[in-house]
Amino acid sequence: MSLFQPRSAQAAFSFAFLLRVTADRSTVPLPTTPQLLYQQHEIMALVHFNMATFAHDGDPGCGPDNWNQKASYATGPTSDPATFNPEGLNVSNWAESMVALGAKHAVLTAKHGCGHLLWPTRTPLPDGRDYTYCVGKNASAIKRDVLKEFSDTMLRFGIGHGFYYSLTNNFYLNVQGHNVQNTSLLPGQEKVSQDEFEAIALSQVTELWTDYGHLSEIWFDGGYTSDMKDNITSLLNLRQPTAASFGGYGVSPNPVCWVGTESGAPGGEVWSTGTSNLGDPNSTVFCPKACDTTLQEGDHWFWTSSNDIRSLTELIDVYHGTVGRNGMLELDFAINRSGLVDEAHAERYKEFGDWIRACYGTPVVSTAVTGTYAELETPPGSPQIDRVMLQEDLASGQRVRAYRVEYLLQGKWTLFSSGRSIGHKRIDLGNPISGSQIKFKLNITDYIGGGPLIQNFAIFAACPSDAEEIVVV
Repeated sequence: MSLFQPRSAQAAFSFAFLLRVTADRSTVPLPTTPQLLYQQHEIMALVHFNMATFAHDGDPGCGPDNWNQKASYATGPTSDPATFNPEGLNVSNWAESMVALGAKHAVLTAKHGCGHLLWPTRTPLPDGRDYTYCVGKNASAIKRDVLKEFSDTMLRFGIGHGFYYSLTNNFYLNVQGHNVQNTSLLPGQEKVSQDEFEAIALSQVTELWTDYGHLSEIWFDGGYTSDMKDNITSLLNLRQPTAASFGGYGVSPNPVCWVGTESGAPGGEVWSTGTSNLGDPNSTVFCPKACDTTLQEGDHWFWTSSNDIRSLTELIDVYHGTVGRNGMLELDFAINRSGLVDEAHAERYKEFGDWIRACYGTPVVSTAVTGTYAELETPPGSPQIDRVMLQEDLASGQRVRAYRVEYLLQGKWTLFSSGRSIGHKRIDLGNPISGSQIKFKLNITDYIGGGPLIQNFAIFAACPSDAEEIVVV
């Protein structure tokens, strides 16, 4: 049995080696409609809420020190499904913060590494007994289907929804790194064979992909075993053929590839083609880049009591490093033990969303571009200018390979910015420029396909939160 693990360094190297095929410069890899919509969403909410919320952050979040005993940091033993007890659970509260942020879809951890489920599964254990490590059953504290509430609420708020189901770990079934570990079992863990574990997992994802409507995104964190590949491929094509799939290259018609870091600032040129890290402009595979990162400090995905969260300044850098570099920002929502977004988190999401809307809501001047050259001139009385936005018509593929933006200063054209990748959105920041009727020009100096298709060349005013030195024209 081999493993498919897209997020591992070894797998990333293997995929890059096997799939790096130089594209003919007359042809352009095109996105599927779900891949295009995924990039156009720009920001989504990656909701971490499960048994680890009531124990400690991590994958699996359950371990020998908290499984059958109440650890000092936990609210109860993680072997007990009743330990998951969000007494104030209100999914509308989550959605309000998502709207304030500007997230267009959300993914919820239906099952994380502990093996605990946020829905009352119909899938039995191999001997026919009930899989009771979940919500909605006699042993659980809440007799509610959290996934249904999540799906219904997202629909009501106009937010797409999807699910994360870890095929990597299941502490309840003693599965670690895809493999069943039966050398020792703690009381409360279930003994299953490798085949039985894979059958349970396939049955449960069938429920997820059948019972909760159209999914915007499905998460494969850590991949899947090769034994499951054909079944997963068939199931996805049958049940969720239009879902974008994080880590789904090889099984999904709409794969999304990991950018290679959880920092939110991958750096460099981000390409919508290629399957590893920042991508590859010469690849024939279209695979948008997911840039997942946390709101909490220290790379904490599940809620922690320290409540240390990243500053607006840092989130602005994240935005420019992800959305502003042709990536998709998958920002964590760590729901607290009450089942709510912490007030401090909610304030920061809104603050961040307000900043994005204020800064990039309306350009000073903009135009679509026909061909490889365009000029813009700011109107009289314009504010300071310090940023340029470029957007390709990504439905026709990512064609640009190099560009330059210049502005007219004292009768001389001066370089404002240059780069290689544009894709869905490229934001370049420069020194603020003040003056009347400033001229800017865009030159596309290299491209593939029949020609570049720039749907937006826009000039924006300096934002008060990050404006610096002023250059007077």
